[in-house]
Amino acid sequence: MSAPERCMCGAEDCPRCYPGQPAKPTARHYELALEGVVETVMDCGMWPQPVKGKFKKSEFDLYDFLLEERDPSYFLEMYIGCVTGSDVSDRIQREQETIKEMLKKHFKNSDIVADLAAEYAEEV
Repeated sequence: MSAPERCMCGAEDCPRCYPGQPAKPTARHYELALEGVVETVMDCGMWPQPVKGKFKKSEFDLYDFLLEERDPSYFLEMYIGCVTGSDVSDRIQREQETIKEMLKKHFKNSDIVADLAAEYAEEV
């Protein structure tokens, strides 16, 4: 079977004229990458997820982010609720949703998400 004929469009990103190029991430790849980064940060407190037995400096630390972006009175309120045995489950849920939204805004056009989206595109 012969190779498909080049279309001669001249576009350097044309997969027909220049086969073997890296796949271009789609909007869905970016959406999945953003979701993956936010979930990892919420689960692990950092990006990338730490690997057991290997030390790798994190590219993003939730602790540092919240110190810069969040009013410390929220932290104290949660601490007092835990120490006094108050039911803070509703407050925890609201806080988690707020932080997820903050992270989505922070990472929306970041290199971290772009790199992960490119990885997803290559997995086809």
